[in-house]
Amino acid sequence: MGGNIFKDRATSIEAQNIQPTIQAYREFLSSVFPQKAEAFRFFEPVGSAGKKPVSGDLDLAIDSSHIVESFTSDELAKWGIDWDTWDTLYTQIHKRARTATYEMSKMRALLTLISEKMSAAGMDVGPRVTAGNIFSCFPQYSPDGTTTGDSVQIDWMVGDIEWLRWSYYSCSDTGLKGLHRTQFIVACLSAKDYTFNHFSGIKEKGASEWFIDDPESAVALLSELYGGIDISQTYRFEDLHSWLFKNSYPAEYRDVIMRYRAILDLAKAEIPEIIKIDAI
Repeated sequence: MGGNIFKDRATSIEAQNIQPTIQAYREFLSSVFPQKAEAFRFFEPVGSAGKKPVSGDLDLAIDSSHIVESFTSDELAKWGIDWDTWDTLYTQIHKRARTATYEMSKMRALLTLISEKMSAAGMDVGPRVTAGNIFSCFPQYSPDGTTTGDSVQIDWMVGDIEWLRWSYYSCSDTGLKGLHRTQFIVACLSAKDYTFNHFSGIKEKGASEWFIDDPESAVALLSELYGGIDISQTYRFEDLHSWLFKNSYPAEYRDVIMRYRAILDLAKAEIPEIIKIDAI
C-alpha cells in the first residue's frame, strides 16, 4: 500500500516465509511494547500476501480498538507514551490538517510516537506516518525460524477490520493486481464526487465526515449510483467492469474509465485489455 519505500533494503518475500516473518515481527513488537503484546495477535495479512508464490511486501491489518480504545493517559501508557507528549503532537498535527477529522489526527499522533519507539528499538521505520499506516522494514524468516538474509517491507493498516479486509482485498486467480480492483471502485466513486480511503471509508468530496465505513454500505452506495451490485461482484476487476458496463450510461462509463486509466498510468500499472482506448 505504501509503495516501495525501502527500495535499497526490502525485497520480495516467498509465501513459505510469510507466517514465520509475521510471527517474528509480532515477537519483536511485543518486546518493545510488552503491555500491548496481546494486541499484536490480531495483526492479519490483507491484500495479495500468501495468495501467490511471491509477494512484494506485507500489509498487516488490525482493528483500531486493538491499538487504543480511548486516548486517555492510562491507555497511552500501555505504549509507553506520555499523554502530554501525545497531546502536543496531536494539536500540531490537527492545526496543519486540511481534511482530517479529530480522530484521524489523534491516531496519526499516536502512530507517529509508536513508530519513533520502534525506530529507537532498532527497527527500520519509514519517515511518513498516516492516520492508519506505519511503514517498516524487517528481516525475513524461514519456516525453521532462522533469518534468510533478506528484509521485507511490512505496513500497518489500522482501522475497522471489516472495512480493511474489504478495501485491501486482492484476488489470487487473475493476472491483474489487487489495485486494479480497488482503484476501479475509486474511479466509480470519484466520478460521482465521492472520495474513497482504504482505512477511513467513503465521504463526499470536500466533506470532513467519512459517512461510510463498512462494506455493505459501500456496496449499497455503488448500487444507488449506478445500479444493483452484490458484494460478491466487488472482489474482482472483471466483475466490477462487467457490472458498470451493463448498468451505466455511455457517458458515465467513459468518465469512469478515463479516470481509472489516469489512476493506473500514475501508478505505472498495466492497463487491462478490455479498457484500452480503442475499446471505449
